[in-house]
Amino acid sequence: MSAEQKETEQNALATTLTDGWTSFKQGKLISYKLMAVVLIVVVGAGVWWYIAAEGRKARSQEWLKFDEARSVASLEELEKTYAKSTVARVAEISVARSLLGPEGIDQLGSPNAERRQKAVESVEKAREEFAKLLPKFEKDPVFKAECLLGLAKAEAALVGVPVKPNELTEFRGKVSKVVEYLDQLAAAAAPDTPWATDSKKLADALRNEQAQTSADFVRVQRALTIQAPLLPEADPHGLAPGGPPGMPRPPGAPK
Repeated sequence: MSAEQKETEQNALATTLTDGWTSFKQGKLISYKLMAVVLIVVVGAGVWWYIAAEGRKARSQEWLKFDEARSVASLEELEKTYAKSTVARVAEISVARSLLGPEGIDQLGSPNAERRQKAVESVEKAREEFAKLLPKFEKDPVFKAECLLGLAKAEAALVGVPVKPNELTEFRGKVSKVVEYLDQLAAAAAPDTPWATDSKKLADALRNEQAQTSADFVRVQRALTIQAPLLPEADPHGLAPGGPPGMPRPPGAPK
């Protein structure tokens, strides 16, 4: 094909496109009503694409900030900044985890009285947080199970904490509530998983508060928080950071 023929064809194509666009604008190719519909659809698609792209960008920024959060304070800030978002809910449960574990149960055996008191306060706050989160995760079986496990662990840890210092007549946690949360966890967790079987096993063992197992459980928890020596028959594993003896553990948790 010669250069002259190629140029002639390109000019013809340009003329055809120009004439077609002119006819389109004049309503000669399609009616003005249909043209309006087409333009609305095109503009709508463009707006949807822009919103979707911006949404993906915003969500990426949210998760990046979540990944960079290194403290309870920074996670709580995320909750406020991205309220009602998925990131906010995950930040909430992460706060509850930190309050229960690193800042709570893990510090209950500290020889420092002030640190122990702060640990007790953290466990109580974690219990409140998990209780608030439970209805939010009603349709999410994994997070729902974690909330129930968190409630059971927090309640169990507080079984040994007196309401008033040095008065061993009333305690901040109740064995009956531990059993209640474990029963709910056994029902909520997938059948035949460690969370379900271990929860039921421990709940059944603690159900009779007059039984030896329940009495040992209470002794271990009180020994942990009031710095009393363990009795020989008490299970030393009750002092482990993972929670009281027999308590179900999340997948990957240290034994």
